[in-house]
Amino acid sequence: MKTISLKKVSAVAVASLGFGLLSVVPANATTITAWTVYEANVTKIALATATATPVTNVAVYVNVGATTIAVGTDGASATTGAVAQLRGVLTSYPAGGFVPVSSSVNVAGASAGTPTVPTGGLVAVANTGVTGASGVNSIYVQDGDDAAGLAVYDVAATATTGLASMSFTPTIAGSYVLTVWNDGPAIGAATIGNNAVDSNEAVQTIAITVAAESTYSNTLSTAFITPGLGGTGADYATTPAIATADVAVSASATMAAAARASITVKLFDSSNTAMAAGKVTSITAEVSGPGGVIVNANDVPAAPSCSTTLTAPNGRSVAFTSEDEINHVYVCADGTAGVATIKVSVTDINGVKSTLATKTVTFFGKVKTIAATGVLTVGTAAGGTTGNPAAARTSSSIIPSIIVKATDSASNPVSGLTFTYKSSNTAVMTETLTCNEDIAATANTSSSGGSGFYNCQVTSSSGAKSGDKATLTVRIADPADATGLTFLTSDVAFTIGGSATTGTETIAFDKTSYAPGEAMVITRTAKDSAGNPVADGTASPTYSFNKGITGTPAAGAYAKGVSASASSVAKSTIFAPVTPGSFIVTATAANGATITATASVTDANAALLTQIDALNAKIVALNALIAKIMKKLGVK
Repeated sequence: MKTISLKKVSAVAVASLGFGLLSVVPANATTITAWTVYEANVTKIALATATATPVTNVAVYVNVGATTIAVGTDGASATTGAVAQLRGVLTSYPAGGFVPVSSSVNVAGASAGTPTVPTGGLVAVANTGVTGASGVNSIYVQDGDDAAGLAVYDVAATATTGLASMSFTPTIAGSYVLTVWNDGPAIGAATIGNNAVDSNEAVQTIAITVAAESTYSNTLSTAFITPGLGGTGADYATTPAIATADVAVSASATMAAAARASITVKLFDSSNTAMAAGKVTSITAEVSGPGGVIVNANDVPAAPSCSTTLTAPNGRSVAFTSEDEINHVYVCADGTAGVATIKVSVTDINGVKSTLATKTVTFFGKVKTIAATGVLTVGTAAGGTTGNPAAARTSSSIIPSIIVKATDSASNPVSGLTFTYKSSNTAVMTETLTCNEDIAATANTSSSGGSGFYNCQVTSSSGAKSGDKATLTVRIADPADATGLTFLTSDVAFTIGGSATTGTETIAFDKTSYAPGEAMVITRTAKDSAGNPVADGTASPTYSFNKGITGTPAAGAYAKGVSASASSVAKSTIFAPVTPGSFIVTATAANGATITATASVTDANAALLTQIDALNAKIVALNALIAKIMKKLGVK
C-alpha cells in the first residue's frame, strides 16, 4: 500500500501525478477573470461514495459537500467574488495502483447530476479562464452573488447529493484513500491555491475498497441459432430476433441477400450480469463447410445483407467488437449444399479466447427425391378428411395422414416445397392435398423430422364408401427437367373405412395374467358395419377397471382399426393392480354396447409357497438318497 503525505504535496509533486483529464464545464458556468481568495473560507468538507460497488476499470465517484463561513468581498465589481478551491488526490492506494483524480461540477448518483444549491446560490464552477487555477482535480465553489462574497452555507454529501463530485478509475483491486482539502493560497498570499495543505485549511478523507471487476463468463453466456432473422427484439431498429432457444436450421444453398440464420450471442460476467460495451475484446465466428457469416460495426444491422457473389469459403471467419451484451452473427448461403459448422468464440479483456458454442446450418440444393410414408391410410368415407396437417406436432395426438420427406442429391432435407398429387380413382380419393412443413423445435418431441419433412392431410370423394381403394401419388416438378414436364413422385395406398357407430368394438389385455404392478397394454379394435377397419382417426373409448390400478386410462384414436394404450409394454402407462385375483376392464363402444375383458394378478405368496414345497420335496428325496448310500456302505 502506497501512502502520500499531504504536507509534501507541492506544486511540482501535484503536477507529476498526472492530473491531465478535462473537467466538465456546465452551460451556466461563470467565467471568473480575477479572484480574491480568502483563507479559511471552508471550515468542513463532507465526502460520500456515490458508486455502490466499486470495481476495477470502472469509474468510482465521490460526492463532495462543504461548510463555509461568511467572508467579505474584495470591493471590486460584481464580476469578481470570493471562491473556495477544493482539491482531491489519492493519498493511499495499492502498489502500482495510483491513478489521477478528476472533478466534475455534476453530482453523481440518482440526482441525475443536479448540484445541491442552498438558498443564496452556492454553486460549483469550472476553472476556465481562472488565473492561478490548479488542475482538473479541483472543484471551485463560489456564491451566486459574486460581489457578496461567500455566505454561510452547509451542503451535505450523500450518495446522490452534494456540490459536485470527484472520481478516479482504479485498475488494481485493493484499498484506496481519497483526500480532499480546501486549497487556498499560502498564508498571506493573494493568488488561488498553493498545492499544499496549510494548517488553517479544511481537509477530509474517505476510504474506498475496490473489488476486482467481474470478468466474462463462458458458462453463463449463451448463443442460440434460429432460421432467418427470427422474431422480435428490442436490440434492433426493426424486428429481427433475440433468440432464447435453438431451432434447427435447414436453408437453401442458393445465394441471396437475406440471411439464412441468425445466431444471438448474449454475454454475461461471472456475477451473471449483462456485460457492458468494451468489457469483451471481440467475438469471432468461424465457418467450416459451405456458407459465410456477416456482422457490421454495431453488430445488430436492421437489415443484414449477404453477398450474392460469394464462392465456397471452407473456413471463412469474422471477428467484431461487442457492442453490448446482445450481439448477432448472420449466416449466409454461398451456393454450395452441405452442413455448415459455425464456431462462436469470445475473447475477454485479458486476451483469453474461449469457444462459446458451435452451431450448424444444413444448406440444401435442389430437390432430388421425395418419399411419402402413409401414417393414417384408412380414409374417411363420403368426402371426409384424414390426418392433421399441422406444422407443429406438439403432442402425439397430432398425426398426419402422410409424411413426405424431400432430399437433395446429398440426402440433405429440402425445405419450402409445395406438393400436388394424383389419385388412381378420383371416385374414391380426391386430388386435394394439404401439407405443411414440419417444425422441429427443441421442445417438440413429436415432430415428424423437422425441416424437409411435410405433414399432409387427404380428402376422400363424396361417394367413397367402406372397402373402396385408391392409390395417391404425391408429386413435385423435377427441377432437373428444364421443360417442367416430368415429376418426382411417391405412392401411398389408401382404403376407405366406415363408422364405429354402426360397427363393433372389442377391448383386450395383452396378457391373461400379470405380476402385481406389472405394465399392461390395453388394446381396442373397431370394425365398421361391413367388417372393415373403421376410418383412421376415429376416436376410441376410454376405459376403467374394477380394481385400483396405477396410471390414468385415456381415450385414443384408431389407426387401421386398432388403438392401444401404448405401442409396447416398455412404453405403457397403465399398470396392473397389486392385489392378487381377477380384475375386469370395461369400456363403452360407440354403438353404446359395454365391452369388457378379464385378466388376473398372481398371488406372490402362493408362488412362494409353491417354491418352498418344491424345495422341501427335493430335500426329502436327497435325504432318502443319502440313507440308501449309507446302508450300502454299512454305515449306521
